[in-house]
Amino acid sequence: MEPLNKKENKNSSKPTTLRTFAVIAFFWTAIILFLEFSANSWVKDKTFRLTLEQARSLSQIIVDTRYWNASHGGLYAPVTQETQPNPFLDVTNRDVTAQNGQKLTMINPAYMTRQLSEIASKRNNVKFHITSHKPIRPANRPYPWEKKALQTFTKKNNEYSEWNSSKTGKKYFRYVIPLWTEDACLKCHAKQGYKLGDLRGGISVSIPSGTILSTTNNTIWKLNFIFFAIWLFGILGIYISYKRTVSDVIKLQTALGEIHTLRGIIPICSSCKKIRTDSSGAWEQIDVYIRDHSDADFSHGICPDCMKKLYPDYVAKKNDD
Repeated sequence: MEPLNKKENKNSSKPTTLRTFAVIAFFWTAIILFLEFSANSWVKDKTFRLTLEQARSLSQIIVDTRYWNASHGGLYAPVTQETQPNPFLDVTNRDVTAQNGQKLTMINPAYMTRQLSEIASKRNNVKFHITSHKPIRPANRPYPWEKKALQTFTKKNNEYSEWNSSKTGKKYFRYVIPLWTEDACLKCHAKQGYKLGDLRGGISVSIPSGTILSTTNNTIWKLNFIFFAIWLFGILGIYISYKRTVSDVIKLQTALGEIHTLRGIIPICSSCKKIRTDSSGAWEQIDVYIRDHSDADFSHGICPDCMKKLYPDYVAKKNDD
């Protein structure tokens, strides 16, 4: 005998429901954070790659121009206040005089790179620098970040790049490519002990990146705001669903609580119809048993058949009336 005699607690499933929605909220947050991290990484990587391609293009132009100069054995330019004879260029015929009497001086690749760097720095704030571990010109000594780049160069690693800041706080994208000794280079650098294929130095490019990084950061902030809004709407939706589910569960439990049944085999007397209880073995009136083991209650009355049996005179008198 298995009586169902008490109502279920209306909040019995609330902790389970809360845990379920907490797990959903956790996974929703994890997904949004993963997507946000991926989007931010993509923006940063895209910015880096675009800036890297710009630095590569600028460096390659300098390298090609230097090769063109070296392949001609250097070029001559008029001596001016800006273009003075290069005291570090130790070659014959460094300075010549044209037939019209104009003084000319040789512009070798290194001198040309320095002049191009000065022009680019004034016009676009882009800085070029030719450097080496054994520079002929003292001003070509490597900066700390250039020295680090030169130490990383091998035949399989032909570029170096990083975000950096100057001493004044200006942000730059630093890029360095190696200079390998070629035939045209030996005219000036063989005396330094360089051989064909040796690492002779490098060319660095410094691109102002303040605007680039500011734009990137603004984009990331906007993406973060969008992801936060998406996450917030999702959490609100999860919370509303949780509240509705709890409400529906309570309503269902309330409805089920109003339905009670007696299950199992109930011992009942064939004569008096009393029911034997499991706990004490006592016999109880059927109405008392049902009242104690369910939410049902009784109001007493007498059926017509019992009226005839118990009160025949009253029934006969009533029929005569």
